[in-house]
Amino acid sequence: MSIEDVFSLKRLLLSYRPAARGPHPLRRQAAAGPVHSAQSDRHRAAAVAVALLLVASLGLAACGQAAVGGPNELVIAPDAAGAEDGLPPASTDLEGTPAIVPNPGDERVTITLFYGSRSGVLDPWPWRRTVDRPQRTADLARIAVENLLEPPENSPFVSVLPRGTRVLSVSVDDSQQTAYVNFSEELVKNHPGGSYGEGVTIHAIVQTLTGIPGIRRVQILVEGKPVETLAGHIAIDKPLERLMIVPGGPVPEGAVPGPAGDEPAGGEAASQAAGAAASAGGQGAGSSGAAGGGWTPWQMEIDDAVMNFFQGEVVQGRMQWLTDPVEAARYLATTFGFYGWDEYVLLHRTDRGEGSGLGEALVRVRHGNSYYTLHMIQPREQGERGIWVIHDIRSRAVQTGRKPVDAGLVRGWQEEVDGGANLWRLDPVDAVRHQGGLYGFDPYSDEFTLVNVDLGRGQAVVRVKHDGRDYEVVLTQPVRRGERGVWWIDTIRALPADKNR
Repeated sequence: MSIEDVFSLKRLLLSYRPAARGPHPLRRQAAAGPVHSAQSDRHRAAAVAVALLLVASLGLAACGQAAVGGPNELVIAPDAAGAEDGLPPASTDLEGTPAIVPNPGDERVTITLFYGSRSGVLDPWPWRRTVDRPQRTADLARIAVENLLEPPENSPFVSVLPRGTRVLSVSVDDSQQTAYVNFSEELVKNHPGGSYGEGVTIHAIVQTLTGIPGIRRVQILVEGKPVETLAGHIAIDKPLERLMIVPGGPVPEGAVPGPAGDEPAGGEAASQAAGAAASAGGQGAGSSGAAGGGWTPWQMEIDDAVMNFFQGEVVQGRMQWLTDPVEAARYLATTFGFYGWDEYVLLHRTDRGEGSGLGEALVRVRHGNSYYTLHMIQPREQGERGIWVIHDIRSRAVQTGRKPVDAGLVRGWQEEVDGGANLWRLDPVDAVRHQGGLYGFDPYSDEFTLVNVDLGRGQAVVRVKHDGRDYEVVLTQPVRRGERGVWWIDTIRALPADKNR
């Protein structure tokens, strides 16, 4: 288990709820107001205790995908000749790293810092701070680490560095793009302990420094020497790369799997992208977790203090980027290992999602050569003045292979259609568009084309162009053949590169 799994496990336990019928979970939350209660807090505390017991005996190490570049730098990308679709693939070595040239017109630079929340529900949280640009990367790194000791005033954020900790020195090996951060002994002596608290401290340090162009790895030192751990749980005796915390399902190279949710979360947008209508369920909806590649409930909105603070900042004319789902995603996704300079594209937006009543949006992120979809919601106000936060994250890696028929499920679908509901199940293209989200497809940005259909045999083939690659989807009619039979996704195959057109 890695350090990412510590955070993933806590988020899963904090967000777990038994499946229940009735109003959509986001609608229930909007109507009921704050989601916390004494009883739920006790349940969360117990869940966290279980999480800590599960990871207490494990040695942990961190790894992640790296990239460089930022809003105040000029990025010179590597030669993309020959790369698929003209896009350079993610690189795991230094030779493929873009070169960074300081923008001579910028005397100030914005850095992203990470702090804990006073509630301790979700940690850490990003915070932007603009500082004078020094000449050396090492000087900027020291400024960033020293700022971790100073959380913003009148905010719900706290420093995750132990009381009395001092930054003794910071150096950067430019050839290896490794930062060496030397702390005083208080980093270890005064650390409150606990695997999660220890992980948050390391997470904040590593994410802050690897967000600086030219730094890909971080070596934590105490009084000039490497230490095995801060509090006995997470190995830090070797340089750590940026932590990538991503959902379960097919895991792209360099990504780390997270937990699976108990049901597709969110409203209309999440249901569409997960391949199931919130009221009716979808193909494989009962197994929408790691095996099914379903949505992972990160649910940033559960930290009421942070949500209220963010909304208040927007009302006061600050942090206006939180009112744009793409820019909010660019800002908040850094917590999970994405970069602000990754590619963010808005796929879908609605002011009031069906089933939730909240503003919802889907944002696609290209991180290296891997793609993810962020499901954004507006937890406080809807419309132009409402903040956007990440409700969940989904890998866009397509799950290929055979999909066994769930006989009871398809019989239920057939009964719905016979009763006049969900008639889209009678169209193979619409079936893939609605159901394919369970396997990585996107109903908003993918292209769906009917290749052939044989109603006599109850078979159809649909081609899907997804993130620059073509896939062949074979469907069958397991209950009834012909125009009134529902379609089931039977097999998904990735087409060879020479057939991608």
